[in-house]
Amino acid sequence: MQASDAKQVNDLVDAVFVVSVRTFTERIEHMRREMARFGIRFEWMFDYDPGSIDPALIERTFAPSDLKASHQSLVLKHAATWRACVERGLRRVLVFEDDVVLAPDFPQAFGRAMQEADHLAPGYLIYLGCGDNRYVDGAAHCDATLVPGGPLSAADAIVFDREAARRRLDWMTRHRVTRPADWLMREVDAQCATPHYWLGEPVVEQGSMNGRFASSLDDKRRRRGRLYAWLRYRWSKWRHRNLGGRVIRAERP
Repeated sequence: MQASDAKQVNDLVDAVFVVSVRTFTERIEHMRREMARFGIRFEWMFDYDPGSIDPALIERTFAPSDLKASHQSLVLKHAATWRACVERGLRRVLVFEDDVVLAPDFPQAFGRAMQEADHLAPGYLIYLGCGDNRYVDGAAHCDATLVPGGPLSAADAIVFDREAARRRLDWMTRHRVTRPADWLMREVDAQCATPHYWLGEPVVEQGSMNGRFASSLDDKRRRRGRLYAWLRYRWSKWRHRNLGGRVIRAERP
């Protein structure tokens, strides 16, 4: 990877945030290596770790639900990236969760995606991953890098602009939260008419999905173990590539 390619990531967004927890030492070291692999400069989002959140903030932010403390923490961490985007006057930001694995051509694909994003109307989200091996149907035959594929399937690697962040923060001043971070973004953005775009060819995988890490949020995946996740993910990926599989129907822009 050329140095000029690596610098391109930071040239195309105003900030890169990595959402993590101070005690997740394995994931922290993984992200340091992953960001260094492409020379990406980033800021940690360690605020609102579980067990350190003011109970009054929990009461103001969340309505009664089945959300665990870890889910509430992740919501607040993502909301902190929205707030940073608005308060610092950033045009758009890139946010990673701490288990992402970037494709070898990440800088080049990201550059193409951001060139297309420059022509989008204010208020958008771009999903860079594939969630639980979900892809946009028909994207292989699309000339564009960005495809309007419906709500994101996870929040592991996203780009959003200041208008999208402002809309979510405005929503949170009027409502209390009952959803985990990814579901919250799906529902709030739908209500606020903030479209979600996918990459025709995703360039990020989730380490907690592909077996690199045990899930910190999903009890079922944690009980099944990393070997099961590794095998299931690779079977699902092979099935998609060869037989067609789990797809998101492309929407009209």
